[in-house]
Amino acid sequence: MQSDWRSVVQEGAGMSCDQTEDDSLVFFDLETTGLDIFHCDIIQVSAISGDKIFNVYTYPRQQISAGASAVTGFTVANQTLFRHGVPIETKTHEEALTDFLAFLGTLHRPVLTGHNIKGFDWPIMARLLCELHLINKFNKVLTGFLDTLTLARDLLRNSGVKNFKQETLVKAILKKSYNAHNAMEDVKSLQELFYALNPTPAQMARHYISHGEMTHHINYGLQTKK
Repeated sequence: MQSDWRSVVQEGAGMSCDQTEDDSLVFFDLETTGLDIFHCDIIQVSAISGDKIFNVYTYPRQQISAGASAVTGFTVANQTLFRHGVPIETKTHEEALTDFLAFLGTLHRPVLTGHNIKGFDWPIMARLLCELHLINKFNKVLTGFLDTLTLARDLLRNSGVKNFKQETLVKAILKKSYNAHNAMEDVKSLQELFYALNPTPAQMARHYISHGEMTHHINYGLQTKK
């Protein structure tokens, strides 16, 4: 994908414009043991960029909440992860995230893109990456972040749409339903939804999040929680 939208961001921030034509949007999602971003654990990491796909399951280090289990179908029994009763092969969190880092490393200047990535997915991922001492490696690989939740609110603010959940937007815009709360299906649908929305470079730039902005956001959340 052409990256002229990123040039808009750089120029607006007073940075030098480094033109490329193949910055990679990487659509990304997690499934977790709960909704508390300060404590929940990761169960599934999925990403897609064009036709390149990444998907991995991790064995949770804490109990899956009843609410999360009801929504995702994940359960644990006899030290095995199940989804809707079917056993799933898992990796340790370090193995899974090292594999994800390797996947991102195959893409040119990846921009991690998610629906509410700023408010949910990346704060959880960043916390775990810090625990595993992998955050610096990810920061070197990632170009930045793009939040499709705020982007959709921007693009559809005069459309009459009131609910900006991804599943609702897919039904409204793509006229179909999908297996929500499966991270792999979520990222496939998000990529399709994004290109259907067809944002301009300037619109994308308004919802780009730099490493510094993301770190400040996470640190502010940690401080206000105390």
